[in-house]
Amino acid sequence: MSLLFDLSQVSSPCVIIIRGIPGSGKSTLALRFLQLIPDAQHCEADHYFINKQGEYIFNGRKIKLAHEFCQQNMKDALQAGKSVVVSNTTIRLWELDVLLNIAAEYKADKRIVHCCGEFVNTHNVPAEIVARMASAYEPFAEEFDYTPII
Repeated sequence: MSLLFDLSQVSSPCVIIIRGIPGSGKSTLALRFLQLIPDAQHCEADHYFINKQGEYIFNGRKIKLAHEFCQQNMKDALQAGKSVVVSNTTIRLWELDVLLNIAAEYKADKRIVHCCGEFVNTHNVPAEIVARMASAYEPFAEEFDYTPII
């Protein structure tokens, strides 16, 4: 992966927010950043749905709780002085604003990446929902576009 930006120019702690539709490569890109930023913590709303046996069991009625869980993990990591890599769909700008406000609260340097890959999504989100999310995506002026190459 060629880097989207020079990590040496990013202060610590930093917040890297990776956004995009299901199947765009967000989690894979997050794992790459975690290899490059040793102190970083990975935060995803999807982590809320992983049970003690390591199985992903989604419950749409708990999506608000999942995002609150992700945001609290973000705050806890930043409070501890760690960098954070967040990988959620974050389709709407108001969703992004919540994450940016947390980063600002902890005076963390931030970068936003729009992941633009087209892969089979790992959580079996139906194609019509993915298409609806893609058409509802609100770009952020300062985000980096990234299209993974296999």
